[in-house]
Amino acid sequence: MKGFNHLIAATLATDPVVEGGHRVVFLSGDDENAIAPVADLAKQLGFAPVKLGKLNEGGALVHARDRIWGQLIFQDLFKKEQ
Repeated sequence: MKGFNHLIAATLATDPVVEGGHRVVFLSGDDENAIAPVADLAKQLGFAPVKLGKLNEGGALVHARDRIWGQLIFQDLFKKEQ
């Protein structure tokens, strides 16, 4: 289970609701039973969880190690309410 780790702590500490949108947090994991409660927690905190699939798929998009960074690392995105 991987989640909440594509943003820096200072960003996560700010209000996740901005101008009618919710800050996106990316989640990935190999067990849906592990992802579901984290997604629920993210919603309770005001975030918009986005599931990226299994760790070897979506997890790679938010991975940062040495000089290899995933395409979604540090992306501060918002999802508008519908």
